[in-house]
Amino acid sequence: MEKLARVKELIAQLRLEDEAYYVEDNPRISDKQYDALFDELAALERETGVIYAGSPTARVQGKVLDSLRSVHHTKPMLSADKTKDIQEVEKFACEAWKAAFDKRVVVSWKLDGLTLVIRYKNRVLVEVITRGNGEDGEDVTHNIAAIFGIPKQLPAYAPSYVEVRGECVVSWVNFQEINDGVEVPYSHPRNLAAGSVRLLNPEEAKTRRLQFLAFELVKPKPVLISDSYEAMEQLGFDVVPHSVVSAEDVVEAVNQYEPENYSLPVDGLIVEYNDKLFGESLGATGHHERCRIALKWKDETYPTKFRGVLLRPTRTGRVSLTALFDPVKIEGSKVTKATLHNYDIFSSLELGVGDTLQVYKANKIIPAIDANETKSGTYKLPETCPCCGDKLEVRKVEKTNFLVCPNSDCSAKHVRMYEHFCGRGYMNIKGLSGSTLTKLVENGFITSRRSIYYLSEHKDEIAKLEGFGNRAIEKLVAAVEKSRDTTLAPFLASFGITMVGRHAGKILEKQFGTLDALLTAVDSGFDFSVIKDFGPMRSQYLREFFMNEKNREGVLEIAAEVRFKETTFSAPKAGDNPFAGKTVVATGSLEKFSRDGINEFLESLGAKSSGSVSKKTDYVVAGPGAGSKLAKAQELGIPVLSEEEFLTMANG
Repeated sequence: MEKLARVKELIAQLRLEDEAYYVEDNPRISDKQYDALFDELAALERETGVIYAGSPTARVQGKVLDSLRSVHHTKPMLSADKTKDIQEVEKFACEAWKAAFDKRVVVSWKLDGLTLVIRYKNRVLVEVITRGNGEDGEDVTHNIAAIFGIPKQLPAYAPSYVEVRGECVVSWVNFQEINDGVEVPYSHPRNLAAGSVRLLNPEEAKTRRLQFLAFELVKPKPVLISDSYEAMEQLGFDVVPHSVVSAEDVVEAVNQYEPENYSLPVDGLIVEYNDKLFGESLGATGHHERCRIALKWKDETYPTKFRGVLLRPTRTGRVSLTALFDPVKIEGSKVTKATLHNYDIFSSLELGVGDTLQVYKANKIIPAIDANETKSGTYKLPETCPCCGDKLEVRKVEKTNFLVCPNSDCSAKHVRMYEHFCGRGYMNIKGLSGSTLTKLVENGFITSRRSIYYLSEHKDEIAKLEGFGNRAIEKLVAAVEKSRDTTLAPFLASFGITMVGRHAGKILEKQFGTLDALLTAVDSGFDFSVIKDFGPMRSQYLREFFMNEKNREGVLEIAAEVRFKETTFSAPKAGDNPFAGKTVVATGSLEKFSRDGINEFLESLGAKSSGSVSKKTDYVVAGPGAGSKLAKAQELGIPVLSEEEFLTMANG
């Protein structure tokens, strides 16, 4: 009876976590903690032989939101069985030798986003549907324009009915940029993607920089999974990076995937039988199909001792909480801290100095606390702000509690504001890190953004501060002077206008060209929401910022200190260059472009930017460190260009 009581308790808890994860897009526990509860439930069900109706092990998690139209799936959208044991994966792969026509398996990333179904009739897109509860999903077709990589129309040679499944994701880079511009940051790219797709306002969804990668061709049903990937690429989809290998090579293939070096969020790998008919013949449970298995990262935990919590007020007033612990080596690097995303997570850990923690790197990237084995609960957070001394408050935002400094004049808010202003990708003032800015603010040398440009007048006084030498000050002054030469896009993004980051800055730079033209548009009542990728909320934040007299004066003060230069690259019109209509893959480290920057530039050329090399690839742009994509391009005889050659061709 005790075991059955525990089963019921686990089902109730997992239902609450499913609600937070799938419906609210605001998970309360880590994936590792959820998997532990799920695995415990599955083990108890096997032991007792009792599986209750509605158990998470026998169904797909999630439900249809009331605000979106429900659509029935042509076949159930089930999960994959999970393991963290590579030997289980090898055993799974070897099953193909028993009866499969094609003995190989397909290994691919398990992307961590929101699964979507895309339907076409007579080669025209008709529906975009979420997973929902596995039987019925939500119709989010109205947000098609917000998701890069979903064709609105298929080529003439496409079948009359096509159904594709794939993952809607947000890159780590875009995730960070979007989080920089919102009051309550998202805890993971998955939540940002899921929440963005479900937005009822398509104009608002456009601002979220979503992308779609296909992983399954449902109809027409393929004979081989490898053929389906090629077919989806021919139809115009970007597909999930994958490899087709024999069973004896599956372990080696798995080891080639390095999540820490991949630009998109992943939480494991999928291994699937290449023979589609053989996979289907194995059937399915109410939870997963037996044709595939998910290899989840093992997330090995390491013991350490809790030492305290670092409080850091942000420019929004919300106080970030970071757990500090004794150094421990994980995945080849020394780790001493992990983010506590909110006040609720801090409370749930029941921390005390000296408690034994189990820590790991989530998805082999992000340091995280798995458990507090001691749970003494003796550690109390400071009651006052470490920067201004005002009493801190706990405030609930939606369903989550955050620690907040209510003082609008808190010096830390100013430091974070200056740190954002000086940061890479904004005004790029090298040397003005958070710790340096704190010293300069505390000693009165920086009192506004404008005062940064006059630090040279205080060189002798600054040299008296601890940690400052004449050489360091000269470098700092040189970096300040260098920052005077800028373009409009990073200049606008540096002021921390809500939802106006570097991407939005580039759009405004392209649309208006100069700050004067932008301010004239604001004063004349121009409707910014008519601009591509500008929804009503982003437009409202932009207008409200510049209509505030103090904000405008601050911008104009800095504008008087800088010299605006022309944009480094102005792309030729699509059709006037050799890349229009071509598929181009960029790989390696490029000097002039970020990963998102090269993709945007390719789009402006009328080219299609792809993440994988195939027979349909026309060019590969390769920088230092290019690996498997370069090798595959050379193997297929695809033209490979250096960055310099690419720019020469693009600009005629």
